[in-house]
Amino acid sequence: MDDEVVLLPAKAGEFIARYAKHVQIHEEGLDKACKEILTSISTSKLEIPDAGTGIHPNVEHPRAVDWVFVADTLNFCFWSYSGVLKWTVGGHSGYYALEAALDRAIKEGYDITNPEYYSKITTEQLEMIMRGDNEAKIPLFTERMSVLHETGAILLEKYNGTFTTCLKEANKSALKLLEIIVNNFPSFRDEAVYKGQKLGIYKRAQILVADLWNFFGGKSWGEFEDIDKITMFADYRVPQVLVYFGALSYSDELMEKLKNDILLQSGSEEEIEIRGCSIHAIELIKKRLEDALKKTGGDIELPNSGLIDYYLWCYRRKYADEMESIPFHKTLGIYY
Repeated sequence: MDDEVVLLPAKAGEFIARYAKHVQIHEEGLDKACKEILTSISTSKLEIPDAGTGIHPNVEHPRAVDWVFVADTLNFCFWSYSGVLKWTVGGHSGYYALEAALDRAIKEGYDITNPEYYSKITTEQLEMIMRGDNEAKIPLFTERMSVLHETGAILLEKYNGTFTTCLKEANKSALKLLEIIVNNFPSFRDEAVYKGQKLGIYKRAQILVADLWNFFGGKSWGEFEDIDKITMFADYRVPQVLVYFGALSYSDELMEKLKNDILLQSGSEEEIEIRGCSIHAIELIKKRLEDALKKTGGDIELPNSGLIDYYLWCYRRKYADEMESIPFHKTLGIYY
């Protein structure tokens, strides 16, 4: 966030949606998604679809914060081309495979949450930690090693070797923590230029904040007084669900590219529009949920954008077979 005005994700999404020509948002589909989410809101909160559980340490673990930080440092690009063998660990795929690999590493004695270790991690060490169930390798292996070296060195140089120092500086502000992350850790600086405007998408930076909030139940290291300012985490799976509900649609030209597994370049107009319109669509769904819950007159807590994102992400995993006919966009990069 330098002197040039960078729109934060909510405003960035609104800006992109206003000018998008490859992606459109549809009121009827937003309503459909909203109704589906409402069916999962109990007497007090949003119930997340059962899509399997991840593997992570107990909140009391002395390096729990740094475990979340390392996991989200590596939380990008798990997709594979149609019909290609997927990287799995312990039967888990995608991000859950990463969690399984990190959990296994700790049990095997690798000091993977310590920047003293992973800032100097070797190819052989990381290959052992990320070994899969089959011959498939974790995507972008070299980039992941570079990111570990970079973030580990920054933690050691600026933050006493632990991400808890960043949390103390943020003083329970999600937006302040977001600023600290994107200003000081380049691999989290997920920005783009669209129609001459600089935009912050910040998928991994925001999900890091939200993961800490969720992991610690909104308490201790996860207490943020402004968590509702965090938007959804613009990746490649939630847009797929939004298309499934009819909340998003793609131009014929774009849809043809996706069906044919044609890569979209990071920062390209089409890729930015998919991500930006997804952000704005979730904000519009949240507003619909707010209006609907007000009418009930109860004490049901309005789910924030991060929870809505997580709901849809889990919904996609639970109904993966139904989503197969809807192509998702594929971009190689470290931002998501």
